[in-house]
Amino acid sequence: MLKDIVGVKFIGGNFASLNELRLLDPTDGNRVKLVKGSLLYGRNGSGKSTIAKAVKKLIVGGYPHIAQAYATDKDGNIITLTDDEKSRVFVFDEEFVDQNVKLQEDGLNTIVMLGQQADLASQIIQAQSALNTASQEFEEQKAIVLNEYENRNNLTSPKYYIDQIRFAIQGDSNWAGRDKIIKGGRQNTGVKDDTYKQFLSLSPVKSRDELIVLFNEKLKELNQAQKGDAAIQSKVPVMTMKYDDVVVKELLAVKIEEPTLSEREKYLLQLVQNGKSDILAKMANSFGNKLTKECPYCLQPVSDEYKKNLVCSIQKVLSKIVEEHQQSLQKLIVNELVIDFSAFDKLDNKKKICVDILTNINQILRENNNKLQAKIADPYTPIEIEPTTIGVLLGKLKESLEKLEEARIAFNKNVQSTDPIKKELLRINNDIAYYDIAQLAEQYKIQQQAYIEAKQKQTEKYNIFVQKKSLVDELEARRKNIRIALNVINNSLKYIFFSEDRLRIEYQNDAYVLLSNGHAVKPPEVSLGERNIIALCYFFANIMQNKEVSTTYNKDYLIIIDDPVSSFDIENKVGIMSFLKYQLGKFLLGNADTKAIIMTHDLLTFYDLDKIFEELIQNCNEKFQSQKSKFNRLELKQQVLKAFEYKNRQEYTELVKTTYNYALGNANDYEIVIGNILRQVLEAFSTFQYKQGIDKVTTDSYILDGLPEEAYKSYFNNLMYRLVLHGGSHREEQVKALDDMNFFSVISSADKQRTARDVLCFIYLLNSKHLIAHLKDCGNAVITNLNQWCNEIKGRSVV
Repeated sequence: MLKDIVGVKFIGGNFASLNELRLLDPTDGNRVKLVKGSLLYGRNGSGKSTIAKAVKKLIVGGYPHIAQAYATDKDGNIITLTDDEKSRVFVFDEEFVDQNVKLQEDGLNTIVMLGQQADLASQIIQAQSALNTASQEFEEQKAIVLNEYENRNNLTSPKYYIDQIRFAIQGDSNWAGRDKIIKGGRQNTGVKDDTYKQFLSLSPVKSRDELIVLFNEKLKELNQAQKGDAAIQSKVPVMTMKYDDVVVKELLAVKIEEPTLSEREKYLLQLVQNGKSDILAKMANSFGNKLTKECPYCLQPVSDEYKKNLVCSIQKVLSKIVEEHQQSLQKLIVNELVIDFSAFDKLDNKKKICVDILTNINQILRENNNKLQAKIADPYTPIEIEPTTIGVLLGKLKESLEKLEEARIAFNKNVQSTDPIKKELLRINNDIAYYDIAQLAEQYKIQQQAYIEAKQKQTEKYNIFVQKKSLVDELEARRKNIRIALNVINNSLKYIFFSEDRLRIEYQNDAYVLLSNGHAVKPPEVSLGERNIIALCYFFANIMQNKEVSTTYNKDYLIIIDDPVSSFDIENKVGIMSFLKYQLGKFLLGNADTKAIIMTHDLLTFYDLDKIFEELIQNCNEKFQSQKSKFNRLELKQQVLKAFEYKNRQEYTELVKTTYNYALGNANDYEIVIGNILRQVLEAFSTFQYKQGIDKVTTDSYILDGLPEEAYKSYFNNLMYRLVLHGGSHREEQVKALDDMNFFSVISSADKQRTARDVLCFIYLLNSKHLIAHLKDCGNAVITNLNQWCNEIKGRSVV
């Protein structure tokens, strides 16, 4: 559990081996007390920062230079903290300041970003930088693709080679023109961007020159084969008609004997002989009808006897023999032959023979048919004709038609034989085209691959750009959604600076603006000390984040603070110490198990913090009466933790060292408090050595007689060093006299530095061994420097 933590065991940084530092050891001699905290002193480089990082490693991880880090209990056993317990461990160090307080200039204002916002600001800067890089890389790659790979006029572009390929196969003298001639087109065959692909798989055996010669030869062969425009699709009809010329001749010559006839019958026969036998047949049908009562020709009534006698007379004239003869004649009448020869115009000679024979046949047929009609009309009169040759002509026509069909087939075969020639010409033309585009196509392939890679790279750059843009947008959105408890921070700043407006943060236009004395300031105008103070205020505000004020301090916490007062904070040391006492008091008194570890490299700060802890422990003893409380005074030296030797530690020595370093010009950070330091040094020396105050130590004749030369006596007797000493103490009457409150600039830096040398020389001239003993750690040049300064004093003396 959190309250059981006594030490930290870790390896890394300044600690080469696994060390356990019992920072919160509860033992006090033979007793165990309620340890409320530890005050740790260690010079710069002693490992305090490493301790802070080790604690953060076991809380949140990270810090790879810290190989291992564990929390341990009073028996040295490792403690595993829950996530809830880890959330109540807070570390303030230089890294916290850097990560959680960012100052950014925005016009005339200083934008303050705290905590997550500061971390997000840092992330946004990095993300924006990455976005700018990604955007630039994308635009550069986009320009490369556009200006090189997609510019048809650029040799890098695959489109350039597509155009060259098209030029190589377009035109009358190239593939497109030759293809038009082969296919008999009106225009050159169209060429598209992908037309060339049909030639790439070819593997010509002959050279291009050989193919050109072969193409021209085949083209001549095609011209010779193309005698017609197209094949004749209509077949020649087959002749199946039969005709017997002898039968026709014989039937026409048949003579039928006339019967013995009455006058009426003779009249009827005359009708037949005049070709009106059909009228006679109609009369027989009409008068043979029982229903006929009157003559259909004269409309006079007729008796049945009359009708019977008339029918008998007609039948006598139109005997059965005559009827059969007429029927035989009728069968020999044949329609003229009709054959359409228009489809065979291209077979002119063979067609003419057929047409002539057909014409002759039809002429004879017409003559025979006319004679047969005449014989039918007058069957009793024979017709003598010369033997006709229709049967022979039909045989000739059949033979001629067969020859015409043979000619058609031969013609079509001759026309169709151009297809193989064309096919061969197309193959040759394609082979020629292969040679025309092969090298261009290969270069196109290379450039197309390069283009694909360039486009892929552009896509990758764009995707990276989009990712970076999304990240920036997300971080910006998150930053805008963060709200800091300004009232807590501003109250803390007011507490430290003892001023309502000395330093204040306000929320304006979605940003936290820093104001000094009510006016906007720029980042360069914000001192490092002020930045550290803002960070310290945020540190405690962050602990209270998302918690009820009434219950914030009820839970147990472990608070670790590394160097809360830097050399830049001396101006506001009183305010910072007051603020620390206030906040530590809230937490340490809020829960018996809450502990605080404060680390510092500054001995004077250590002493001030020691006073704070003493007062707080007294308060804890009063509140938690069931357990005696304590705090540890520790020192970290050479990676070893030991008790701070408070009684043996000379605060006076540290003040003397500070004075010496300031006199050398190496401790300008103490300029605003050097008056106080000089007063304390001189007061300690004069009181201990001579029981005199600082106002009389340089005017007492007994003391001045201890100086080795008269020049020194005169100089120190008249030296108004007290202006510096009193100026550093800021007496009430001085403060009231300075209406601009800028009492730190009353005395110049040169005067302060010279006064520091004078005070050291005064002590050195009265008791050199005393001063050298306290400056033994300040290097080998101490005596040389002191002697030099003493000589300068003697040179300035009016004696």
